[in-house]
Amino acid sequence: MGFDGKAFGAEIVRVVKDHLERSLSPMTARIEQLESRLLLLEAQAGTAKAKPTIRITAPSRRAE
Repeated sequence: MGFDGKAFGAEIVRVVKDHLERSLSPMTARIEQLESRLLLLEAQAGTAKAKPTIRITAPSRRAE
């Protein structure tokens, strides 16, 4: 039987995806935990989803 490049490639992809999932899942969980904590702290501080204040200066007019 000869070399099956397609099967080899599929196996490599599977191994890499599995490795990334195992490596990144703890970080993903921690990021979600920190985002939830941030939302809670913002809500307690009253800053959650505060609308920004936009100031536009009016043009000055010359007295006639």
